[in-house]
Amino acid sequence: MTAPPGTLVLCPEFAFLLHATRWPHDAKAIETIRHAAAAIRDPARLIALARRHHVTGLVARAVGHCEGLADTPLRRELRQDALDLAEEQFRQLLQTRQTVAALRAHDVPVAVLKGAPAALTIYGEVGVRTSIDIDLLIARKDLERAHEVLSQVGYERSEPPCDATARQLGAVSRYGKDWAYDHEHSDTGIELHWRLFQNPRLLGHVGVGDAVDAVVSPGITLPVLPRDLGTLYLTAHGAEHAWSRLKWLADLAAVLRQEPGAADRLVTDAAANGIEHMTMAALLLCHELYAAPLPEKDCTALAQEWRTRKLLDIARASLIGEQDGTELEDRAMATTRKNLGHYLFSSDPRYWWRELTYDLFHDAGADHSRSLAGRVIKRIVNVMRLPSARAAS
Repeated sequence: MTAPPGTLVLCPEFAFLLHATRWPHDAKAIETIRHAAAAIRDPARLIALARRHHVTGLVARAVGHCEGLADTPLRRELRQDALDLAEEQFRQLLQTRQTVAALRAHDVPVAVLKGAPAALTIYGEVGVRTSIDIDLLIARKDLERAHEVLSQVGYERSEPPCDATARQLGAVSRYGKDWAYDHEHSDTGIELHWRLFQNPRLLGHVGVGDAVDAVVSPGITLPVLPRDLGTLYLTAHGAEHAWSRLKWLADLAAVLRQEPGAADRLVTDAAANGIEHMTMAALLLCHELYAAPLPEKDCTALAQEWRTRKLLDIARASLIGEQDGTELEDRAMATTRKNLGHYLFSSDPRYWWRELTYDLFHDAGADHSRSLAGRVIKRIVNVMRLPSARAAS
């Protein structure tokens, strides 16, 4: 299938960011990167954008291809960021292996989501993909035992806090998807998932039992989701965040270019799980920004369906924004648009119901003065403010 040309207006720094994050950096890509580098006018904006989108490793690699940027403050700052990233990813990889080994030693089946294994699988090396924490998937019945294991190896639960009440723990268990942990000797925390997403109707059938052992680096084997299932999760994860970071879209684009037929398999798998609109929007955005392959089969009707187009509009606005490095949460009504977009992911009323109950009750265990009626009114007001916020943005 073909897609209509995009009409995006990008500043030179954001345009360079797109070329820098298109993997691999082959001879043709390097030539394009060098041409785009000549247009850079605001190095500080480029650094802010690279950090905002968690792609400093890829951007540093791209800047390294540009002789005109040699020995500039831009190159030196990004190079240091990339060195720090590579060092951190080595630590994360070892930390992941040690944690998985500890859980398995106590008969807790576990799978690793995204993180260092994804970086090595997609890019083939460390130092190019940023990972903030380690995401692990376990069965809900193993949560308490896994908590004990993590506590024994130096982790402390940060969310919900250690002194959380039974009511707070119950709310997180019912409406949430993970517990978060910090380590006393590491900047990398762990998110311990018992499901992939807050909404159990979104890939809720995927569990730790789907994991397969994969060699992610010489001598290091970790349990991960199978490739196609991992790509579907990567797509749903990016869509849930309205593709607000370029890192996630660059990952998907790289996978689509590496694997013949990946786009067709992805849209087929998505349709089987009732999330074809969010997936088609992601494929269109990947094609628009990275020229990533679209499905060979005819998906024209799906691409033109109003839900797909609306999700694509939300993703464009969330990803590109003001092109100044401002976080999504700091832009007027941006998170409200993102969250309302979740209701377009599926046509299943059971999915909508779970989304609604999460929006209304996920903070039910917290101590706050606003009643349920107050929370409902607040969300209605946010929806009513959307048109004015869109006009201002």
